[in-house]
Amino acid sequence: MTETPVARTTRLPSRFWLFWSCLTAGGVADGMTLIALTWSASTVTDSALQISLVAMAERFPWLLFALPMGAVVDRMPRIALMAAAGALRAAAMLVLGLLLLTTDVSMAVLTAFAVFFGTTEVAYGIAADTAVPLLAPEKALSRANGHIRASQILSNDFVGRPLGGLLLKAGLAVPFLGNALVNGISAAALLMIRRRGDDPVVTPAGRGRFTAEIGAGLKLVRAEPILQVLALSAVVLNTLYAAMLAGQVLFVRDTLGLGSLGYALLLSAAAVGGVAGSQYARRLLERLGTEKSLLTALLTMALCFLGVGLVPAVPVVVVLYAVASAAVAFWSVSTLTLRQLSVPDGTLGRVNATFRMVTFGMSVAGMLLGGLLVEATSGPLGQEQALRVPYWVAGAGYLLLLAFLRPRLRHGRADVREEGDLR
Repeated sequence: MTETPVARTTRLPSRFWLFWSCLTAGGVADGMTLIALTWSASTVTDSALQISLVAMAERFPWLLFALPMGAVVDRMPRIALMAAAGALRAAAMLVLGLLLLTTDVSMAVLTAFAVFFGTTEVAYGIAADTAVPLLAPEKALSRANGHIRASQILSNDFVGRPLGGLLLKAGLAVPFLGNALVNGISAAALLMIRRRGDDPVVTPAGRGRFTAEIGAGLKLVRAEPILQVLALSAVVLNTLYAAMLAGQVLFVRDTLGLGSLGYALLLSAAAVGGVAGSQYARRLLERLGTEKSLLTALLTMALCFLGVGLVPAVPVVVVLYAVASAAVAFWSVSTLTLRQLSVPDGTLGRVNATFRMVTFGMSVAGMLLGGLLVEATSGPLGQEQALRVPYWVAGAGYLLLLAFLRPRLRHGRADVREEGDLR
């Protein structure tokens, strides 16, 4: 695959790097908050189901608001919308931090803040994806998106979560107060970016057209066989993955015997695997093609998650988490490539928004499923064994999906090695 010299030498402007810095800072803040929310919930209750409800509440807004927000973002100044979402998030985290300093916070309060946090994340995330072309030259867009994706993994998982675990040692309120500070500074920086460049307002269309735009991505997914297969895969993968996440904090605490910092470091090891998978994905895609890439990634995930459930020893789990995360990143790059090959440019954004809705929306059902699995099996198996059940179910489910996908991917595959530059 050949890249033009211009694509390699086009420089990204300073306003992009300021934007990248805001996203990186936001990723650190998000990582701190996500680990702090579930850990705070675990200090209120030992119920895996109730803890899963807090985690589920943070994902639920993606199911409700992703599609309409995709249409709203196209009608508003994107960077200003990001700044507003960041400022609202900073205010909410400041309030939650002060509450944790002064009173006992109930599960209901933690759940309400998780819902609000997730809602602002929908607006911020979709607006950020759409704002990149405003800040980077067209011939450098793929490189700009690559920098952003790598920074999201590193800042959220490798920096934010360990930092959140470390700050939890100083008190439950500290990660939330840190989030408020970081998001406040980031919102101010985004306003600076807006003053230094274009942030256009798109003229609103009529109500009928807006409604049609919301559903356009869904219609195209239903119409294209390969997109149907990828969407179904996303449903299964993300439901079962979220089922594991629902009881993860208790699995780490009770089965592995780790504290909050150990929990964060385990997730950081997974992040290292995710970065490695992202960096080598393009090379493996060129060598294997997308069909074999997807099947290899899925088999690797299945074996890793079965291994975690069968051998819950800390060194083994660390390695398997890292390898599984590399496979997840590899899967993500492969499916994005297939969408790029299958979807016209004019509707790719809305199709991607549809997949993001599926990805995060099914997490809601998955986290509820994970909590129910642990609750239902705690009696006959005991809590420690029951916390392994979601890993067994996920591994088995991924193997079944592998058998389902193999003939369908062969029928509808698109070979990356025959295409041009990948983004």
